[in-house]
Amino acid sequence: MKRFSLTRLAALSLAAMMTVSMAACGSNDGKTSEATSSGSSAASSTAAVDQKPADLLAKYTPEIDLTAWRYLNNGIEFAPGDTIDNNVWMKHYKEDYGINLKYVWTVPEEQFDQKLNISVASGDLPDIMWLRNKQLIELAENDMLYDLTDLYKSNTSDFVKGILEQDKASFDSAKINGKLMAIPSTASSVDNLQILYIRADWLKNLGLEMPKTLQELYTVAEAFAKNDPDKNGKNDTIGLALVKNFLDTNNKHGSAAGLFAGYHAYPRRWIKDESGNAAYGSIQPQVKTALQEMQNMYKSGLLDKEFGVKDRAKVTETVSAGKVGITYGGLSSPGAFLKDNAINDPNADWQAIELVSIDDKPATPVTSMPVSRYFAVSKNCKNPEAIMKILEDTCVGYQPGNSPELKERNDKFGVTPDGIAVWQYQLISVEPALKNLNAHNNVIEAIQSKDTSKLNSEEMGYYEKIQKSQAGDRQFWGDERIFGTPSSSDVIGKYVDSNNLLTNLFYGSPTPTMVEKQATLEAMEDEVFTKIIMGASIDSFDKFVSDWKKLGGDQITKEVNEWYAQAK
Repeated sequence: MKRFSLTRLAALSLAAMMTVSMAACGSNDGKTSEATSSGSSAASSTAAVDQKPADLLAKYTPEIDLTAWRYLNNGIEFAPGDTIDNNVWMKHYKEDYGINLKYVWTVPEEQFDQKLNISVASGDLPDIMWLRNKQLIELAENDMLYDLTDLYKSNTSDFVKGILEQDKASFDSAKINGKLMAIPSTASSVDNLQILYIRADWLKNLGLEMPKTLQELYTVAEAFAKNDPDKNGKNDTIGLALVKNFLDTNNKHGSAAGLFAGYHAYPRRWIKDESGNAAYGSIQPQVKTALQEMQNMYKSGLLDKEFGVKDRAKVTETVSAGKVGITYGGLSSPGAFLKDNAINDPNADWQAIELVSIDDKPATPVTSMPVSRYFAVSKNCKNPEAIMKILEDTCVGYQPGNSPELKERNDKFGVTPDGIAVWQYQLISVEPALKNLNAHNNVIEAIQSKDTSKLNSEEMGYYEKIQKSQAGDRQFWGDERIFGTPSSSDVIGKYVDSNNLLTNLFYGSPTPTMVEKQATLEAMEDEVFTKIIMGASIDSFDKFVSDWKKLGGDQITKEVNEWYAQAK
């Protein structure tokens, strides 16, 4: 198959660069030129830093050996006959780049941190390694990693730099003392920003307007709970739906994070205090204020009386049955959390809006640093530039357009016809920070211009599904409400354009005291907050704060600030 030109990619505008393919981080599945690249000696590696090669995707001649370690992603599946050591990606690295990749170890994701700690302590490092932030800092400070700063400047195309640096904070998290010590596994964080979802058809039935403040939201919630918004003559509706694990930062559907943000409160997040230090959001006074109002809502019947025992699956059932009028979610909620209700009820009209606030200060959604691992190179690696070649190849699939070559690449290196995500086999993965938001913008432009030539294969899929939804097929309602307009992407775009968002201050590996005590502290937090909402004395919040600090919270805060001093 035709080899993609990186020279052409580098010449694309930044806007074009950011159109992307969901199928995987991409690859070049064709034959590369046999031009000699860096050899196997330390001298040739240095030369690669000083002189940018004519072809960043040139094949090594002779071949080189490269060792690595990694975890196996949760849910990873292998196509028949495949293993992590023998698959399309491993063959691709060898046949197209002359790289014989060998894993010194792989473990399931849940065992990775323990195995990583043992391996780092031994000091026996492979050429390329997956690291957490903690180990990245530790190895860099002990001068055990290759400084990638110059390699990144000389051996990386502008196209790839545009992808990695779309979220500068995420990219800079791989720098230690100003030096680039790893390639961050970048991803999108804005997709998880909280969005408020309201049934506009219920508002219309009751003659109400879309709420602009938290006070107005409570008025709407009360009407939804008590005034028969679905006009079925029964008292069977719920104002606001929350899941029982409403504090879980990994669950955006039915979370209470958006409601807390309306009070400028950020439980389970680390935020800056007045002195600029890291402080735990759950123990701040704004949380107590929010809990008091949530207790009032529960007493007034605006929350589901059973919310304390309903997990996401149960709440989804309630939403699907058409019993809920308000909930919080993320960008993907129309396609995951709300879709079945829209299919079951042709009149259901869930509208996405920005979070509403209790005062004149905007409610600011919060998300986490979207980097959970880093790709670093041992200082003793004979071919440190190889990571840049693999990175360059990883990003080829983000090339704009929906050519047959790109489709063929996605079919081979993305998801198989049987649904096996073979893209998980690749050594390095990165993703543009605004991938889905840009897909939305590109699809809307194509709808307006009726010109789909600039859409990549992923975006073309969204375009076609939106056409089907607009033709009346409710099976594709979720796709339209994510990538069309009005949609959740519209709201995410407003947050990004106004820079109205916060990022969790702490993104390092769990500190020693977190490992020992965080699970217990979070269980206590879940229990106390749930009991307060369901009627316990609001003063139990103050006891919670005191207990949290005594039972390990103060030590965790100390450790987080020690990490923060190194990371910032």
